[in-house]
Parts: sequence; C-alpha cells; structure tokens
Amino acid sequence: MSHTTEQRIRMKAYEIWLREGCPEGSDLRHWEMARKFIVGEEAKSTLTSRFYDVHELNEKGEPEEKAAPTAKRKASKH
Repeated sequence: MSHTTEQRIRMKAYEIWLREGCPEGSDLRHWEMARKFIVGEEAKSTLTSRFYDVHELNEKGEPEEKAAPTAKRKASKH
C-alpha cells in the first residue's frame, strides 16, 4: 500500500469516526470501512482511465459526448 493510499484511508477513517460521533473502540472497524472505500475508489478510477482518456471526462467524471463531424458542403456555382 502506497503512502498516499494509507493517508487517504487514515483521513476517511477519521471522517467516519467523526460522523459516528467519535465512539471509543471502533478504530479497526472504521479503518476497514475506510480501506474498502478507498480501494474501491482507486479501482474505479483505474478502470475508468482504461476506457476513457482522462481529458475527455467532464466535471462529474463522466465521458464527454463528442459531436458528430459535420459534412462540408460544396459551394454551388450559379
């Protein structure tokens, strides 16, 4: 596990702990919940980047629809 992934898990576990009202003795459960969330998020990101060019995603992380190329008309001579 990379340092960055571990840091993300730590922050997510802390967020879960806060959201649950700072209960005592739930650190391992929070860590496991956070680990599953972050690992799943990273896997989703990897799969998405395999199918789409990252630069083709909009702000929501969805693929941009490409406009169909327009056909050029020949100018008719009258």
